[in-house]
Order: sequence, then C-alpha cells, then structure tokens
Amino acid sequence: MKVEMISWIAVAMGIFLLVVGIVIWVGKKIDMVHGEEASKVADYDVEPYARLLGIGVIILSLAVISYGVLSCFPMIPVYFQWIAVGVFGGAGTAVLLYGHKKYFSDK
Repeated sequence: MKVEMISWIAVAMGIFLLVVGIVIWVGKKIDMVHGEEASKVADYDVEPYARLLGIGVIILSLAVISYGVLSCFPMIPVYFQWIAVGVFGGAGTAVLLYGHKKYFSDK
C-alpha cells in the first residue's frame, strides 16, 4: 500500500492542531485565538471559554486527522473522507461559534 505525502502532512497537521487545542484548554490560553482582544472576556468566563475553544480546536484537528488516515486506504471511497471532514469540521466550527457568541462580548 502506497501512502502519499499529503496523508502524512495531514496527520502531522492534525496532531499539531490537537496539541494546540489541549494547550488552549488546559493552559487557558484564549489569547492564542484572540490575541489582544482576549481582554474582552470576563475573568470568570476565561476557564469555560478556554474549555470550549480547546474542544472546538480538538474536534477540528480530528477532521484533519481523519482525512489523512482515510486517504491512506484506497479501498475507501473518497466521499467518506469528505463526509468525515464535513462532520468533524462542522461540529468543531459550531463549538467555536457557540463559545464565541456566549463568552466573547464587544464592549
């Protein structure tokens, strides 16, 4: 079985995003996403907001990892790859948008 370079790159990028999501969640590093705008989040909301951001990025990383892993198997139809990317990508985006709407306010 020949695995193309794009599969390895996708898995590596997915693992990198997974680590970033864990750092955001555990380290409460919302400034990694918002930079200077992170001060718009109330101090008591930083922990739950970081949790949602971390979970959202972790779910997005699963989209990238699933693409890389599924593309290694030529017997799996391509549309399964894109269904997995769509499901994980949509779920991760929904979590990020929900967290942004709930905890990030324009002052």
